[in-house]
Amino acid sequence: MKKKYLIIAVFILLLCVGCAKEQDNNPADIREDEQEVVQKPDEEPAEVQPEVNDPISEIDLSLKPNELGEIMIIMYHGIGEEESDWQRTPENLRKDLQYMYDNKYRMISLNDYAKGEIRTKAGYTPIILTFDDGRQNNFNYIEKDGKLTIDPDCAVGILEEFKQKYPDFDVTASFFLNSNPFGQSEYAEQKLKWLVENGYDIGNHTYSHMEMETLDGEEIQAEIGSVNNIIRSYLPDYTVETLALPDGSNPKREFVTDMLEGEYKGNKYKTIAVLDVGWRPAYSPFDTLTDFTSLYRVTGSEIKVDNCGIYDYFKAYENNTRERFISDGNLDVVTIPKRHEAYLNMDMVGKRLVNMYE
Repeated sequence: MKKKYLIIAVFILLLCVGCAKEQDNNPADIREDEQEVVQKPDEEPAEVQPEVNDPISEIDLSLKPNELGEIMIIMYHGIGEEESDWQRTPENLRKDLQYMYDNKYRMISLNDYAKGEIRTKAGYTPIILTFDDGRQNNFNYIEKDGKLTIDPDCAVGILEEFKQKYPDFDVTASFFLNSNPFGQSEYAEQKLKWLVENGYDIGNHTYSHMEMETLDGEEIQAEIGSVNNIIRSYLPDYTVETLALPDGSNPKREFVTDMLEGEYKGNKYKTIAVLDVGWRPAYSPFDTLTDFTSLYRVTGSEIKVDNCGIYDYFKAYENNTRERFISDGNLDVVTIPKRHEAYLNMDMVGKRLVNMYE
């Protein structure tokens, strides 16, 4: 009888031990902070999240980036057979472009400059090309083999030639128009659409090219608004944001606001960059000295204007007697030598990171 009870007791004891082990192995009874992740043989390894890159650490300081250096806004007018203050020959325009490419200049639009959106490759200098007056020799159509084609010796033809030759040149330009865009009125719409579709910008040069200082607010709004409305009639979705002052004539102080913002015949306009005819390079868009209502330009000519032509400035940058803008290659970072810290316009920098170095 004792043996029978002993066997039953042992059986009960073994049963209790088995239940205890089953309880110990129940995941629901393990604290969250003690659980181990068990990976089944067929499962893919857990994805490892990549580390967040620090954009500043990726800036190559050996290139000596200086995003408070000068940017040349080149002012061209006509392209023709004879060289003058306001006209460049096709051969000389080609020479200018070749020099820019060979000496690490890359084009940006005036619109991007005015917004501080510099996408220039690291170690290179942005440069801006502008053409005033909307002359036919800026954009001319000719017939060749019975087909309408762009004149290879007009400004657009030469720019397109370089675009094909050097895809990394970032070819673009801003064309400032009056009442008769590029002559050849039968092709006006076709030309304007072609420009916008092919990466060029269109600006305002006033309807009748009158000097701003002689006009009142209402007349200024009519001069600017008329051209904007002409462009709008051909390009209803395009916004004109830039203005080149006729003869560099600034309006009287009380009428500056009419130049920057206004309305004409029901259509509003807002100007973010105004070009003067000053004979020197512009400051960086991030420089406290920059005045977007009166931006300096350099005449696209070797004929001396105020004793200084386009190649005088090129030579000054070569000799390091002037400081040119050197891009850090990152749109979201502004890199400058620490010695220029006092000139950094933090309002223009906005949400971008600032990178200063000795």
